[in-house]
Amino acid sequence: MFYDREDAARQLAKKLERYRGKKPLILAIPRGAVCMAKIIADKLEGEYDVVLVRKLRAPYQPELAIGSVD
Repeated sequence: MFYDREDAARQLAKKLERYRGKKPLILAIPRGAVCMAKIIADKLEGEYDVVLVRKLRAPYQPELAIGSVD
């Protein structure tokens, strides 16, 4: 479906083309999405920022996320 994250960001920006020039704010969650947000924001002539969240872990399974808190 996607070659890599950059390819995914370019494809998403293409789908969001109607927002180009309307100064959209692209919010990214760290650990992979920040580079994608920059690509999308650049293509849509908008801005990007980072949303810091904390993972809610499942009991007895610390790597399993069941949600997040901002």
